[in-house]
Amino acid sequence: MKFLTYKLLLLLFGVAVFVPASFGANLSGSISVNETSDTAANAKINAVNSARRQILSGVLSQYSNKDALNELIKNTSNDDLMNLVSSSSVANEQMSSNSYSAKITMNIDNDVTKKWLTENNVQNWIPLAENSERFTVLMVVSNGIQDWAELKRVVRDDNIEIETQSIVGNQIVAKMPLTYRTKFTAAVKNAGWKFADNGGVLQIWK
Repeated sequence: MKFLTYKLLLLLFGVAVFVPASFGANLSGSISVNETSDTAANAKINAVNSARRQILSGVLSQYSNKDALNELIKNTSNDDLMNLVSSSSVANEQMSSNSYSAKITMNIDNDVTKKWLTENNVQNWIPLAENSERFTVLMVVSNGIQDWAELKRVVRDDNIEIETQSIVGNQIVAKMPLTYRTKFTAAVKNAGWKFADNGGVLQIWK
């Protein structure tokens, strides 16, 4: 809270503030599993399914509402959860006639997972992958803190992902996923803001 207040005070006094974006974070996790079943093949299937659920829960709980996330994971099939994993690897694999153990590492697809959480109404702030298509937004906040607070409320209420790039005087530059452009313009219009496209940059003001 103190850091946010400090940034906004700088904004009002016309000082440039540059905020590093969190795009491009790699979501991955590893876990050791040990399962038994009637056959080694079934034990392996159970181990992989268990590892996937535990990794998704452990990693994504850092970027979303934990209780809502775990409820969603519990009620989602193994096949659907597989779609959230972009790649995986196995180390220290051991098998017997009815058991399987290994250390399993999985890489989570940022964009697919973010879409899945958003569609299921789980609040999240998963950073998009570096190669995600984004557009630039120039927000003119003539009333400083009051306008900035209103814009933050708009994007929060509509679960819109926005990454602040810089604050210079009364202008805020941000990046946003291209898929959110229509939703964002509708949200700010409903809040009484005006907008225009300026060479691919979305400019909004009151």
